[in-house]
Amino acid sequence: MQLLIRQIDSGTQVRFILEGEIDLATVGDVRDTVIATLARSRPESVVLDLASVTFIDSTGIGELVACHKAATVSGARLVLENLSPFVRRQIWATGLLGLFGLPTDSPLGDPDGVR
Repeated sequence: MQLLIRQIDSGTQVRFILEGEIDLATVGDVRDTVIATLARSRPESVVLDLASVTFIDSTGIGELVACHKAATVSGARLVLENLSPFVRRQIWATGLLGLFGLPTDSPLGDPDGVR
């Protein structure tokens, strides 16, 4: 599946609305878009809206981490918003929710993560 990326500029914030799958075939699109934006417009924050992301694999999660590092080096903040249930579960399973400033509770609603 293809990944669509829409950009909305709002002052010192750039928002990307992603739709589709973030996997080996599409991670370059995400990385290139974020890196180019950081270099070109030097925003204070880059928001990735993941509400319409239906799938993410380990390469996708790795690229989100790389984008987070690139933003930090540029003096910006990378923010993940509106995580779809699948994406939230995958990032939670890797233990990386905290890296992105997200609540680290279980995606299943059980605070202990046990069912």
